[in-house]
Amino acid sequence: MFSFHKQYISRWLLATASLSCFFQLLWFGSRALHQIDIDGIDYIGIARHLRAHQFYLAINDFRSPLLSWMIAVGSFFDGDLVRVGKVLNIASFLLCGGLLYFFAKSLWRSQFAAAVAVLWFSVCRGLTAQAVEMVTPDFLLAALVLLYFMALLRAFRTDQKTYWGCLGGIHALAFLAKSIALPWLALTTIVSVLLSDPRKQRVQRLVLATLLPLLVAAAWAGIIHSKYGAYTTGTQFKFNFIQWTPELFVQLPDATFSVLTDTRPFMDEDNVDDPMPPGSGLWRYRINMMQDAPQLAKHEVKNLPKALKQILIVVTPGGLIAFVLVFALLFSMRAQYSSEFRLVLVIAMGVITLLLAYCMLVFDGRYLYPVIPLILAIAAGIFEQRDVAFRTWRKATMILIALGILISLTYSSSPFRTLTRDFQISCYRAGQILRAHPGFTVVSIGSGPNADHGVGWEAGYKSAYFGHRRLVATLQDLPPSEQIPAVLRDIAKTRTDAILLWGKPGDARYEALLQQLTLTYGGGHRDTLTDPVYGEVGSALFSH
Repeated sequence: MFSFHKQYISRWLLATASLSCFFQLLWFGSRALHQIDIDGIDYIGIARHLRAHQFYLAINDFRSPLLSWMIAVGSFFDGDLVRVGKVLNIASFLLCGGLLYFFAKSLWRSQFAAAVAVLWFSVCRGLTAQAVEMVTPDFLLAALVLLYFMALLRAFRTDQKTYWGCLGGIHALAFLAKSIALPWLALTTIVSVLLSDPRKQRVQRLVLATLLPLLVAAAWAGIIHSKYGAYTTGTQFKFNFIQWTPELFVQLPDATFSVLTDTRPFMDEDNVDDPMPPGSGLWRYRINMMQDAPQLAKHEVKNLPKALKQILIVVTPGGLIAFVLVFALLFSMRAQYSSEFRLVLVIAMGVITLLLAYCMLVFDGRYLYPVIPLILAIAAGIFEQRDVAFRTWRKATMILIALGILISLTYSSSPFRTLTRDFQISCYRAGQILRAHPGFTVVSIGSGPNADHGVGWEAGYKSAYFGHRRLVATLQDLPPSEQIPAVLRDIAKTRTDAILLWGKPGDARYEALLQQLTLTYGGGHRDTLTDPVYGEVGSALFSH
């Protein structure tokens, strides 16, 4: 009878999770489905190159290729690549929920624990909003990581060669989704092999699990070499390290302009960003781990508190406590539950190493997506533990989890309270205005009206994307009056067809530059850029 009730409750929990996802997707979709993010512009731009058979241009050392490949395939069915990217991102998010259910069910042999994990995942703060807002490979990587650990659980339990080989295949795909997966899952694989039994076959397991990712990584390094002249699996670590280390990242004076920033050396016609293009001086910098260790340590000290805070918000303090309790219980029963303990040990190591790896450089909440479902799957095991010693802890933990979820969904920074409308409307309107005039290039000066929602310095980039124009130069801040002549000279050098000037009436710098641009392009055309809440937020000027 008790088992019947748990199955009945499990079905209701899964139904609730489905309704939760459906409602949130509708809610956030009505506000953000048409939005684009800076990363998404790159992935979609690379997909455009592929669709146009521009395979050489599609090689990018900074962006991993799998998501762009998938968008390119999707373009055969839908010409709106933003929509294709959003569908893939949302589908990856939903796939994470499905895989989480099967992973937790297999791990705990409990439909109830699996249903709890899925419901928990569906209400984790910010996940659904990010699935709708962005076009990034983070949920795709999270889904592949879940598949990886599902295969690892089977490998621990059965020691079949097939599952060790599957680890290699999934590892290779995860690397193509996001380059961090290559070293991270390599370490995970090595630790897993060392924990496996019998010992005699560890070398064979290691070969099965690492051969394919090594081959794929070598092939991708060869492809990158064909364009950049360097063998590397990606430049993400190197560039981010240089960019986020002030002692190393010295912004050299622009050789072309005196005030504006020339974007043409590192942005192509589809506005795909390549921060280390062929021939860039950054290629000559060599990271010395011993010499640069103090800088990496500084990054860790700065970023780790942010990462830990984000984990507490997303999985709640009760979730972390549940994770630790389940780990402690499995440790005490490791002889009886050997496979489960080894898996949870590997996952705990994986969570820690991924956090340390990302915090070496810069931290973003999206970087947690591969480990959030894993933490939830382990923590959900607390609902299946009947150990008397853990009974009080279990009840207290469940209360903390419920309270944590409620607070995270209603807190002032919750997406339900911050994402109140589509904040990129000014960019859509700017893009529409750009498309209505002939031309191929645009210069953007100033910042948009919603910096907290990705429409600050990004406004020009997004408007250029929606306007089907190449962004050839930018200036994040409106210049003081004494720099206006130099700005006008720089604009003349670009030979641009259009200028986006961001600012509000009453701003002295905005009005002064607008007046000079209007005089300079007196024979052209001017349109006002507007936002439904703020009114005028800028101007678009055209040379003809």
